[in-house]
Amino acid sequence: MAKKRNQVRRCVKKYIPYELHPDDFLQTMTKIFCYSRWFGVAGSGNLVWKIFGILILLLLAIIEGVAIWRVIKALAGWAVDIIGHRSVTARLAGTMFYASSIVTLILSWKLSSSWDELAAFWASVDQTMAINVPPDKNLKNRMISVTFIIMACVILEHTMCMMSQIGFDCPASLILKRYTLMSHGFLLLRTDYSIWFAIPLLFLSKVATILWNYQDTLIVTVSMGLTSRYYRLNNFVAKFSVAVKKDLSRNKQSNSLNSRNEYTWRKIREAYVKQAMLVRRVDAWLGGLILLSSLVNFYFICLQLFLGITQGLSGSFIKRLYYLVSLVWLCVRVSCVVLAAADINVQSKRALRYLYACDAHCYNIEVERLQNQLSKEYIALTGMGFFSLNRSILLKVRKDMAGAVITYELVLIQFDDNGTTAHIPSQSNATF
Repeated sequence: MAKKRNQVRRCVKKYIPYELHPDDFLQTMTKIFCYSRWFGVAGSGNLVWKIFGILILLLLAIIEGVAIWRVIKALAGWAVDIIGHRSVTARLAGTMFYASSIVTLILSWKLSSSWDELAAFWASVDQTMAINVPPDKNLKNRMISVTFIIMACVILEHTMCMMSQIGFDCPASLILKRYTLMSHGFLLLRTDYSIWFAIPLLFLSKVATILWNYQDTLIVTVSMGLTSRYYRLNNFVAKFSVAVKKDLSRNKQSNSLNSRNEYTWRKIREAYVKQAMLVRRVDAWLGGLILLSSLVNFYFICLQLFLGITQGLSGSFIKRLYYLVSLVWLCVRVSCVVLAAADINVQSKRALRYLYACDAHCYNIEVERLQNQLSKEYIALTGMGFFSLNRSILLKVRKDMAGAVITYELVLIQFDDNGTTAHIPSQSNATF
C-alpha cells in the first residue's frame, strides 16, 4: 500500500510545487500601506507616524464638528446666511465629505495595522496549496498601472474643480481667499476668513480628498489580487483537464493514472476551499470600507443629479464642463470598483465550464465533489454582509437611483430656497 502511494506521488510531481513563488501582490500592497502613512494612515508605523496620524484625525474631527453645528444652525433657522455655498445642501454635503474621510482614515488604519496578520494568512494559503499554480507575473504592473491611472484622473478632475471655483478673472493675491470661501463656504463667512484658517483648511481638504480616493483604490487593488488567484486556479483546471483527457485516450486501463488523477483533483478541490477561506477573511477586514464606499458614492451621485436637475448647466463654461466631467468620472469610478470586486464572484465559478466538459472516463468522485462545491458555494466581497458585490448590482443601482433622486430632491428643495447651489469641499460636486 505504501509502495503504491509513493508511486502515485511520484507521478504527480509535475503538479506539486517544489518551491514557493514570490507573491508580488503582498509586496505591492505592503508598499501601498507604507506610502499611505504620508496622509495619516499610520497603521503599524513607528511612534512619529502614529502621532502624525492622530493629529490628522483630530483636525478632521474638529472640522466635522463645526460642519455638523453649521447644519444644525441652518435647520433650526439660526444661521445668518443660508444662500449659495452656505445652503443646507452645501452644509450637508460638506459634513458628509469630512465624515467619510474620518471613517475612511479609521478603517484604513485598522486594515493597515492588521495587514501583517492578513498577509501571513494569505502566504499560508500558498504554502499549504499542494498544486503547482504559476505566479501572475503581470499582476504587480497591473496594480501599479491602475493606481497611477486613478491618480491621474483625480488630479485632472481636482484641477478642474479648483479652476471652476476660482475662475480666470481672480487676482493672484485673492486666489487662496476665493478658493477657501467657495470650497468651504459652509464653514466660513467672509467676515470669518483668515489666512490662519485658510492654510490648514487647504491642507486638510487635500488629505480628505486623498483618503476618499484611497478607500476605492484599496478595494480595487485587493480585488485584483483575489481575482488573479482564481484566474490562475481556473487556468490550472483547464490545462489539467486537457492533459487528463489526452492521457486517458492513450491508456484507459491504467490504475496508476486514475489514482494520480483522483489525487490531483482532490488537491485542486482543497485549493478552492482554501481560496474561499481567503476571500472570507479578506471580506471580514474590507467589508467596512466597501459599505462606506457604496453609501457615500450613492449619496454623492444623488447630489450630483440633484444639482443638475435644480440648476441645469448654468454658469461659466469651465463650471459646465467641470460638472459633466465630474459626474462622468464619479460614475466610471463607481463602476470600476463594483466590476473589480464582482470579478471575484465571476471567477469563482468559471472552472465549472471545464468540469462539465469532462469526458466520462475522466470523471471521478473528486470531480463530482468539486462541481458541487463550486456550484453551491457563493463567493463574493460584501458590504459587511448587507449586500454582495456582483455584476447585477449595477443594474439594481440604476433601478433604485431614479426613486432615490426624486426623494432626495423633494427633501432638499424643502430646505433650500429655489434649489440653491452646493459645493463639496476639495472635490466639489461629489467626486473623489
